[in-house]
Amino acid sequence: MPHPRLPSRLAACAAKHRPWCLAFGGSGTTAFAVACEWPAFQDSPFAATANVAVTLAFILTAIMLNGEESLGSVTGALALGGALWALSWTAAWVDGPSALVSSFAYSHFWICVGWGVLRYPTGRLRDNRERALLAAAVLVVPVANLVLIGISRPQWFGYPPGADLWWYGSPIDHGTHNVIVGVLDGLTLLLAGLFLLVVRDRLRQYSELDRRIFQPVALAVLVAFLLAAAVNIVANSPNSATIGPEFTAVSLLLLTIPVAFATAVLRRVFVRARIAQLLATLPSPPTVRAVRTALRTALHDDSADILVWMPEQKQHSDADGLTRTPPPADAADLIMKVWTSAGAPLAVITAAPAMRRNSDLVTAAVQASALALENARLHTIVAAQLKAVHASRARLVEASLHERKRLERDLHDGAQQRLLALATRLGLARTKATDPDTISAIEAAREDLRYALADLRSLARGIHPAVLSQGGLRPALEVVTAALPVEVELDVTADRFDAVLETGAYYTICEALTNTVKHAGATRAMVTVRNLGAEVQIDVADDGKGGAVEVDNGGLAGLADRVRALGGALVIASPSGGGTRLTANIPC
Repeated sequence: MPHPRLPSRLAACAAKHRPWCLAFGGSGTTAFAVACEWPAFQDSPFAATANVAVTLAFILTAIMLNGEESLGSVTGALALGGALWALSWTAAWVDGPSALVSSFAYSHFWICVGWGVLRYPTGRLRDNRERALLAAAVLVVPVANLVLIGISRPQWFGYPPGADLWWYGSPIDHGTHNVIVGVLDGLTLLLAGLFLLVVRDRLRQYSELDRRIFQPVALAVLVAFLLAAAVNIVANSPNSATIGPEFTAVSLLLLTIPVAFATAVLRRVFVRARIAQLLATLPSPPTVRAVRTALRTALHDDSADILVWMPEQKQHSDADGLTRTPPPADAADLIMKVWTSAGAPLAVITAAPAMRRNSDLVTAAVQASALALENARLHTIVAAQLKAVHASRARLVEASLHERKRLERDLHDGAQQRLLALATRLGLARTKATDPDTISAIEAAREDLRYALADLRSLARGIHPAVLSQGGLRPALEVVTAALPVEVELDVTADRFDAVLETGAYYTICEALTNTVKHAGATRAMVTVRNLGAEVQIDVADDGKGGAVEVDNGGLAGLADRVRALGGALVIASPSGGGTRLTANIPC
């Protein structure tokens, strides 16, 4: 009794030693095919050579497809079909059992090819309709043909009179025989048409990748079947050493079937190359969405998805950043886990159930995209952290603004009001006092109080000027520049902006002008504020000595930090002796 694992072990061995199998299989097949139809080489050398080529192509293609994912289901049918096609031409010997062997092999060849096509790509028939079609084909072609031999004479099959052939059964009336043959020919054409419809429906239900791979094969098989059914009306099977042109045409057309399967293998090779090419053209740094797009394009599967494992959140997220739970292990979808180079979980890739038949291509895509996915995840994590930092900065700036407003309000409504009340009391005391020394002391106190109120108002304006909230940047800057010892020209837009942006821009300009007064030795400055739509551009220039350099904890460093806190960037241009220009771009 044969070992149950022997066929798979032989297949694995053949896949491992494919060059040797091709060499020995090719030479052995050629010798076998030539021996089967040796007499035909004298009368029909071209046709005989074409038949040898068909047998050789079927056998070698089967060896090539052995171990090939998705296409491996047809290797047995191709190998058996090649052997049967060679045996079909034993009719060239016109002696002994050659007629029976030829008829048996020729009729079973077509069943074998159809069976192999219907088994693609799952390795089994799909439903009862296909099983019924194959059973009907077996009854109409090989079984009916063998029965027909038992009720006929060799001459009715085209064999020459007096040929020493093995035959069986008793002949019936020749006219009845011809009627039966006509009915069988019609049924054969009908079966070929039904087979065409089944393959067409299969192609419609295949995934895009399976359809691209198998379309050439389906076309070659369908044309060959229709031509063979038509030829069957003229001649049931090979019957002499002279091969007619109709059989030569069938042989040449049959060559397209193994060629189509070889083309399918090449298409799969091209898919692997396309996967590598698409992933090589990913942007730098890559994103999960870009990797997913490349994966879908390469596999022709718009449902393919990538769920990246985020270790900090301990959850998976898709290419859009949404939290997703991978399908369960028993789901219909193809599920593949991806690991980092260190062996840690990286992602889960899901694809349509049909991609299970092309899992080798998905594996190639996973292997090619692992590094890109790892980089994409790092990019996503860093981007999320950067986003969190920006959000934290924005909250700090906004909190600072609210705190300034609160302090300004507290000073205005609290300390300033108390000092004004004190000034009123001192005024009343002055009207009632008669002693000269007392009057002098009250006047001195009232003078100190006026200075204190002025300082307090200046402090409150410095914390948050009310005119900024009421009138905007230009009126607030006009108040500031009026008190400066240098001439300042203002070119400031009248547009209003978000309170945080306006406050940040105001203090940025104020600090820049303070640096100009203290360190630049300038006589003139220019302040420009423009609304560019997506951002506000601030430009502060002076005609001072230049040479300003940003140092840690310096004034320019503080300016840069303030601008960056608003999400903007500061550029400093300060050539020695050429003045200083500060340009800040702050997003709206």
